Amino acid sequence: MHPDTSARSRAASLLLASLLGIIAIGFAQSLITHSSLATHSSIASAAPWWAAKRSVLNTHGAKVAWGWTSALFAAAAAVRAPARAPSATAAAVLRYVLATLYWIAMARWFFGPPLFDRVFVRTGGSCLPTAPDAAFVSVAPSASAPDAAFVSSATSMTPAPVASLQACRAAGGRWVGGHDVSGHCFLLIHSALFLAEEAVAPLLAVLSDRRHASPALTTARRAALAATLALVGVWVFMLYATARYFHGIHELLSGTVLGVSYWVALYQSGVLGPA
Repeated sequence: MHPDTSARSRAASLLLASLLGIIAIGFAQSLITHSSLATHSSIASAAPWWAAKRSVLNTHGAKVAWGWTSALFAAAAAVRAPARAPSATAAAVLRYVLATLYWIAMARWFFGPPLFDRVFVRTGGSCLPTAPDAAFVSVAPSASAPDAAFVSSATSMTPAPVASLQACRAAGGRWVGGHDVSGHCFLLIHSALFLAEEAVAPLLAVLSDRRHASPALTTARRAALAATLALVGVWVFMLYATARYFHGIHELLSGTVLGVSYWVALYQSGVLGPA
């Protein structure tokens, strides 16, 4: 293994160990601090402002994590390009495209509802009204549409397929009952490991060799590295909030496994991994 690749792998593995430790600490504190609360929704309602679903860190940070990740990947690729072979830059862009498609399939769209929503419905999830007097009732998935949960009008009883979280909310309902993979856990881990491999480690390597770098380029590389490290720090913090105030252990575990899977498949296996 190339020395740079070995160092990169060790750095990403250390980050992964830190992320897993943060999840364990957050969940353990949740059990200790909120052991008297009966449901996860009760724990979530007790979250402080910085961990609340409507906090700036969540709505403009974690919710759009892949957008921030994409921006810093682009910045790192741009400032590293002068010291990199064109083929290496092309390979990094390909890995980014594959990482983006993986995120889309899991959380946004997969020939219809994303895989997370399909898992939720297949494991017994349904869409229920948000208020007792709402004009919606739950209807079980049909044999012809096993991936769909349904919300029906209480007056006309005409089924309307609701196979995604977004559609459920648009219909005036909420997800209940199924296995709700922690999307935050998945995305934050996926983003952090991707940035460790494609931005942090490459920038550290190129900053250690200034033979072909102008002072302006070195400054730009340092700025990109500082911004990337700051963003990874935000993802670590939000991961702690997720583990402490949202989701159960099984949901956190499934989100973690899926968040790590892309990194293992491409970087640890050596498939399209950086040389």
